[in-house]
Amino acid sequence: MTQRSRIRGEEQPGFLDILANWLPHQSWFPAPRGRRGLTRIGGLRLPTPEGDADSQLFLELHLFEVANTETPGGLPTAISVPIALRSRPSALAGKAAFIGKLAAQDGNEWWVYDGARDRAFLAAVLEMARRQQGSRNGRSRGHAYAEFAERDVFTLDLRRQPAEPILPHSTRTLVQPSDADEQDWQQKVTLDFPRRPAARRGLLLETVHTLTAAHSTAVSRVLGMVTGAWEERPPGGDWSSAEWVTGDLVVIREAGAEAPEALTLAREALKAGNSFAEVARHLGELLGNFHADLAGSFGAYPQTADQLKSSAADAQQELLDQWRTVRQEFDEDEAADLNEVIDLMSMQLRDADEPLTLQRIHGGLSLSQFHQLGDGNWVVSEAGGFVEHAAGFRDVTTTLMSLANTVMEVASETPTPKDPKSDPSSNQSDREDAQRDERSEETPKPVNFGQWYEEFSAEFLKGYRGSDADSRAVDSVFFRAAMLTEALGLFSRWEGRWVFRPSMLLQAEN
Repeated sequence: MTQRSRIRGEEQPGFLDILANWLPHQSWFPAPRGRRGLTRIGGLRLPTPEGDADSQLFLELHLFEVANTETPGGLPTAISVPIALRSRPSALAGKAAFIGKLAAQDGNEWWVYDGARDRAFLAAVLEMARRQQGSRNGRSRGHAYAEFAERDVFTLDLRRQPAEPILPHSTRTLVQPSDADEQDWQQKVTLDFPRRPAARRGLLLETVHTLTAAHSTAVSRVLGMVTGAWEERPPGGDWSSAEWVTGDLVVIREAGAEAPEALTLAREALKAGNSFAEVARHLGELLGNFHADLAGSFGAYPQTADQLKSSAADAQQELLDQWRTVRQEFDEDEAADLNEVIDLMSMQLRDADEPLTLQRIHGGLSLSQFHQLGDGNWVVSEAGGFVEHAAGFRDVTTTLMSLANTVMEVASETPTPKDPKSDPSSNQSDREDAQRDERSEETPKPVNFGQWYEEFSAEFLKGYRGSDADSRAVDSVFFRAAMLTEALGLFSRWEGRWVFRPSMLLQAEN
């Protein structure tokens, strides 16, 4: 492609001004108010992919130090701003990605777009990672993992759309080839642009990167990265003491977090009166393997005697506190039965002598964080995690209770079936009866919500026990106490409407 000599965005008059107007409106920008100072501290320039109609297209990623001049004592923050510099408006970027327009000294105009949304920039950075290319100065490099280098070439012929970021202070874009089927999640990837790059990876990214290196299939794998370098001053130091540091500028992953979620699929199955038990077993096994991969990568250890005693006291106190809160909402017979169960659990917790295994887990999983990449291929999203030194049953509890709440929602939305004997329409003609029978075949069959939930729970736990995880915790009194504590809270949230009254009591007794 013939083009005039390369220009540099930062050298164009007004470039920093339009960025200073755009940046405060971005959620990841560290200084939304007050006067700001932008100092360029690094960056990289990408080759333009073939086929773009704009022969004057330039793709750049700029790293700036942001100093709020109203608080000179405050620590400066590094930010990453990928841009596409175009000589005319382009649908390959789109209006939503427009940053501003520059008037160059030679009379030309430049349209500046957010590179995280520009198709040419996305294709270029994907190729940099896939081909593991490096910059001429050696400060930037692409990295490919998990067979990403064998993928087909990424071109301008791709579709992209904004996605909800998982990494803090980042921008996420979902990308797929234009000829890929919309339901083919294996062909889709996400690109995360950390907007506040750091030399040290955060917990979320470090965890999934380590699991990818360990060949875990329980999470959306990291497929590629682009790393780059910038100058960083020590706190209170000047530029003479600055050093070059390297960090992640782009992270490419499987698109698991954007794929259909299990909670939505479970809700649809429940409303249609269909069993979800087979899927539940797969999900339980997935969670167990997720825990096993975390334990293998980051270690696990049994509780000490003091930790066991402390966790037993905490579990007992949480159960008793929750029971005191909701006891008046039960009728006399139910309260008496539950009181016996809770007394028995309290005694078992006091006498607990088998230490649980502690490790890194998510800590607050919902069934909405289980995603279906393909037929029988599920992954767990790490959004919102992780916690250290915890027992695996916590993830099992929060997952099952997230479904329990959904079952309650569907139960509350489902009208109570009418008694045919009290329905005046039962005296209609045979023809009308036949028409009503035809319509009833199209309507969902009645659902026993408690039984549906019990079947799911049983299969989910069966899958977890059959996984590579240490499953002793889900057979412990700690798990039963946590489930009953959460169930009592669910009862209170639904103002005494509880489809699991008999089933939860039986589960607690077991």
